[in-house]
Amino acid sequence: MTDAKLLLEPGQVIRPIIDHEQVKLLAERLYGISVLDLTELNGYDDKNYKLTEDPNMKNPLITNHSPYGYVLKIMNSIDSQNVGVVEAQNEIMNFLATRSVTCPKPVRNIFGHLHSIEDLGGKKHAVRLLEYVPGELLKNCPLSEALLYQLGEFVANLDNKLQNFNHSGLVSRQHMWMLSMVPELEKFKYVIKDSEKLDLAEEVIEEFKYAVVPRLDELEKGVIHGDINEMNVLVLPKDAGYVDIASDYRISGVIDFGDIQYSYYVFELAITMTYMMLMSGDPRVGGLVLAGYTVTRRLPDEEYRLLKTLISARLVQSLILGAYTLEQDPKNTYVTSTEKANGWELLRKIRKTKPTENGDPTDWKAIANEFLTRS
Repeated sequence: MTDAKLLLEPGQVIRPIIDHEQVKLLAERLYGISVLDLTELNGYDDKNYKLTEDPNMKNPLITNHSPYGYVLKIMNSIDSQNVGVVEAQNEIMNFLATRSVTCPKPVRNIFGHLHSIEDLGGKKHAVRLLEYVPGELLKNCPLSEALLYQLGEFVANLDNKLQNFNHSGLVSRQHMWMLSMVPELEKFKYVIKDSEKLDLAEEVIEEFKYAVVPRLDELEKGVIHGDINEMNVLVLPKDAGYVDIASDYRISGVIDFGDIQYSYYVFELAITMTYMMLMSGDPRVGGLVLAGYTVTRRLPDEEYRLLKTLISARLVQSLILGAYTLEQDPKNTYVTSTEKANGWELLRKIRKTKPTENGDPTDWKAIANEFLTRS
């Protein structure tokens, strides 16, 4: 059953309210770090800050100083109420780091804990410090076929490893960004003022209800990252110890475990495909991600058949929640990245494009097979 208190309701402000001076004081009080440089990073409902410590002020409690600095993460007030989720996020990073996945590493505070609950602006927020992971974000790199294929492979490998990760804090976790919560978008769709866009969104929500919801029990379940996108995937140039003729970059790691959830593996694939199509504006690239994924991890036919609905649903979820969050917080332009990337146009292409002599741009299995044959 959904815990109503822990699910976003229209009108609720959940993002932390804090200024840079307060962030510096938090870092010093909780971690003994004297901040030399502070940059705010992108965040949806949370606030994230890149910190560089003053090399002249050493904290004896941090024995291994991170050479690339740190990220101070202040969690939104809803997720902060669920301590099990905070602990699961810390544990999943440590779990993956010991299994050759490059990701951030949590740092203990001066009390020996991996997080603390702080009162900020009258609300309670979980505060954590992570070691900063170097690398270029995927969003800043040209998307080659080889890189998209590699991403599919990377995500399948990630989920294969996560099959062995369990945490009680995730069993009952529900939040608005989980794909399974698409029916809840009914409460937020009022933010879409254009009637044609609203019709399209409603069509997708209804399709999700009758095509996906009744089949959820048949899908393979496990812990997933839940938000593999171009802002959360790190790449390295090929000269950094890698050689790949077909691409100048190689997928090197993953960040931001804020959306981890006990969910369905096909959702992970659908979310990854969605963001790569958004980044390129081309539905066909989903087939390249699928190629890499299915070479590494089996995708049953009945799950493949749900992909078009799942991808459409993720686009609608991102467009509605982005518009809603912007209405609540007009300064947070990060939340409209799906709209800026022509999310509505992509949704129309996926839903309305008819197959031509060049094939169907959403026949991702055929595109994957063609790529694999060619390479």
